[in-house]
Amino acid sequence: MNRKIKSSLIRFIGIGLIISLFLAIIWTIIAIGQDYAAHQEVVGWGSILFISAVLMAACTGFFYSHILIHEAGHLIAGVVSGYTFLLFRMGRFGLIKEDKAFKLISYRMSGTLGQCLMYPPDAVIKPYRLYLAGGVLGNLLTATAGLGAYFLFPTRYLILFSLMGLVAAVTNGIPLGYNDGKILGKLMKSETAQEQFFQQLKWNGEFIRFEKTYSEVGTEDKIINVNQPITEQFNIYTKLVEINALLEQLKLDEAYSELSDLFSQRNYVITPYRVEIMREYLFCLLILNEGSSFLVEQIVNDPAFKEHLRTRQVDVFRLKGVLAYFRENDRQEAEIQLELAEDYLKKAPTNADRQVNRVLLDYLKELMEFE
Repeated sequence: MNRKIKSSLIRFIGIGLIISLFLAIIWTIIAIGQDYAAHQEVVGWGSILFISAVLMAACTGFFYSHILIHEAGHLIAGVVSGYTFLLFRMGRFGLIKEDKAFKLISYRMSGTLGQCLMYPPDAVIKPYRLYLAGGVLGNLLTATAGLGAYFLFPTRYLILFSLMGLVAAVTNGIPLGYNDGKILGKLMKSETAQEQFFQQLKWNGEFIRFEKTYSEVGTEDKIINVNQPITEQFNIYTKLVEINALLEQLKLDEAYSELSDLFSQRNYVITPYRVEIMREYLFCLLILNEGSSFLVEQIVNDPAFKEHLRTRQVDVFRLKGVLAYFRENDRQEAEIQLELAEDYLKKAPTNADRQVNRVLLDYLKELMEFE
């Protein structure tokens, strides 16, 4: 079967499964409401509000439970495969292991709700299948356990829990977007992709475990898959490491040139990296006085970027300071935003992120003549 047709068929089946599961979830929620109403003598607004609140709490709890289960699945599968813990994140908050000590961090990666990073084992042939599949397996196992428990404790809440687990498994397992299934498929088809994947894990480990900076890693040989566009997931990560090294060295003209090329291709880049490109491109645009006000507004009003600007992390506050100073001509607001950036600097996920932002914040304070 033609690869394109096969990919389209898998996507069609995956979307069909997701729609079917969501319909089943809606049916289960309605059934729970009907069961509750059947046991009430009079169904008034108080009863409706009560069961609505219970169902909202249950759905929210089950949703986040399966995110936790998914990331825990990666963690357990990684340990079994010989990987070493680096980082575990739920939403904006996470736990990271630096220099044999655990530390709380606060940051958000656009398009992701959780994250589990691990350092690969020191082996010639490094395992990756179980580690990548661990999250989906965790969701499937707990969903199956929930359905099994239903026969012992027949409550529709267990069915709801299991259905939401199946949704988590399907949305991460069927190769759509940049999920686990997509990455696993890439690695199984290409040795170069495998090398890039382990290069990325290795760099994450060097940033976290060994407190290296982007400049230090930037001197290492980098693997670029020439058979894929530069916007491909692993290629773009490598380019962003290079660009962060340039920013750390205050080579803003070079960084701007690299970012300008990537910005023109941003629609082909996955969301987490796309907003990072837009953020640093806008930073350089304003600092170097390049581009038009129309271009600045185009970036600021991009829906994904607007969502990114709501996150409370050092690089976002740094950019907000630059926007206030150069776009809005508001020196006081710029100083407030840079002070917030200073406060959040220690919460950055890695030493590399802290270092590049430390350099840029010092540069901005000197440029804007803040103490």
